[in-house]
Amino acid sequence: MKLDYEKLGLKSGIEIHQQLDTARKLFCNCKSRLSQDAPLRIIDRKMRAVAGELGAVDVAAAREALKNKVFHYSIYPEETCLTCTDSEPPHPMNMEALEIGMKIALMLNCTIPDEIQVMRKTVIDGSNTSGFQRTALVGMDGWVDTKFGKVVITDIMIEEDAAKIIKRNTADVHYSLDRLGIPLVEIGTAPDCRHPEQVKELAEKIGMILKSTGKVKTGLGKIRQDVNVSIKGGTRIELKGVQSLSIIPEAVDREIMRQQLYVDKKEKVTPEVRKCLPDGRSEFMRPMGGGHRLYPETDIPPIRIDRVWLDQLRLQLPELLEDRTSRYIAEYNLSPDIAKQLASSGRMGLFEYLVEWADPKVLATTLTSTLTQVRREGADISKLDKNHFREIFRALKKGEIAREAIPELLKEMANRPREKFQEILKAAAGGTVSESDLRLIVKKVVDSKPGLLKTGRPEKVYMGLVMKEVRGRFPGGKVMKAVAEEIKRRK
Repeated sequence: MKLDYEKLGLKSGIEIHQQLDTARKLFCNCKSRLSQDAPLRIIDRKMRAVAGELGAVDVAAAREALKNKVFHYSIYPEETCLTCTDSEPPHPMNMEALEIGMKIALMLNCTIPDEIQVMRKTVIDGSNTSGFQRTALVGMDGWVDTKFGKVVITDIMIEEDAAKIIKRNTADVHYSLDRLGIPLVEIGTAPDCRHPEQVKELAEKIGMILKSTGKVKTGLGKIRQDVNVSIKGGTRIELKGVQSLSIIPEAVDREIMRQQLYVDKKEKVTPEVRKCLPDGRSEFMRPMGGGHRLYPETDIPPIRIDRVWLDQLRLQLPELLEDRTSRYIAEYNLSPDIAKQLASSGRMGLFEYLVEWADPKVLATTLTSTLTQVRREGADISKLDKNHFREIFRALKKGEIAREAIPELLKEMANRPREKFQEILKAAAGGTVSESDLRLIVKKVVDSKPGLLKTGRPEKVYMGLVMKEVRGRFPGGKVMKAVAEEIKRRK
C-alpha cells in the first residue's frame, strides 16, 4: 500500500550507537574487546529502582524493577576489573575515546561544549552492574545534508557499552562483562525526516562519516541503529535495534500503519520503546524513558575543553570516504566498485604508500578482492605488513613474477611472515624460471597438443596452458611473446 507521508505528517529521526576502536575501555584500563578466554568466575546481583536528581523514579526503571530478576555476570582475565563489577569508582575518561568523539562531532558540524560533564542514566535491566550507564555530551546542534534536505544532529554522546547477554530466562539473565565499558559514540538526530528513504539515506551517511575516521569497530554488533517514528495524531515511538539499512523503510512504514490504526479509532498512542524484528515488524519492549533517569556522575570531575586543542583536532579531520572514493576514481582510473571497497577497507594508507611504484588497478584489486580471497582460504592476513606487499610489487615491476602469482605469495607470506622473500618465492612458485626454461616449456606444451596450431587463435589457447605450467613465475606479456615465436617457427 502506497502511503502519503506528507498527509500523514511523518516525522522520523535516528539514534546510532557505534563502538569506538580504542585500546582501553572508557572508564578503566581493561582491554576494549570481547574475550577469547573462559570466564574466571560468575557473580550474582539484583537491581532496584531509585529516585533520580529530580526526586522521582523513572517509569521505565520502575517497570523493570517489578520483574525482580537475578543477574549473573561472567568475569574475564584481561577484559574485566573491579570498576566493571561496580566494586570500585570509575577511572578518568579515556582521552583517546574523547578525541575520537570530538572529531566525529566536528565532522558532523556540531558545536562543542566548553565543559564535558559525565552523567548517569538509570538502567536496571542488568546490562550495567552499577544500575546506570555513564554518558557525556560532546557535541550538539550539528547537521547532515541528504537528498531530501538538511537533518539536524541534536546531540553526540560518548558512553559505555552495555554488558552482552549470554542467556535470558524468565527469572534471571546471564551477562558477560567483557563488552561492558567499551567506548561508544551515540548520535541522535531531530525528527527532520519526512520520508522513509530519507531515514535510510541519513543512517547511511552517518555510517560513512563514522567509518571515515578509521577509529570505529566494524563487524556484527559493533553498530546499532534505533529509529524514532511519529505521525499526526500519534506519538514518538522508538524502534530499537534496526539491524540493517535495507529494512529501515519497511520498519518505518509498518510503524506508521500501526499508529494510524489507533488514530483512526481515535485512541491514544502510548509512547514506548519497541523491538524491531528482522521483517520490519515490531513488538513492545518497555515504556519510553524520561528525564528522571539522568543525573550527574559524582565520581568523575568535569573536563574543560581547551580551545587550542580543539583547533588542532579541526586540522586533523580525516577525508570522508565518499570524497576519497571520488578521488581514487579520478586520480587512478579505478572502477567505482573497487574504489569504494578500497576507500572503506582500512588499507588506504598502504595503497597510497605503494602506488608510487605499483600499477594502481592491480594494487587496488590486491588490497580488496585478492586479500578477501586469501583470507577465505584460511590465511591470517593480519600478519601481513607493508614490507610484504612492497616485496611483491617490487618483484612484479622487475618482471620476476606475474600478477597471477600474487594470491599464492600472500598465502605463503601470511603463513611464514618472518621468512625472506626469495625463500617464499621458491615455496610458492617452485623456483624462478629463466627465459630459456620458458622456451622449453612452450615447446613442450605445443608438442603435446599440435592440433591446436590449426585453430583460429592458437596463441590464446597455448598461452593459457603455458601459464598453468609456469604458475605465475613469468609475466604474461613475455609468455605470450614466447608462444607467438614458437607458433611462427612452426609455420
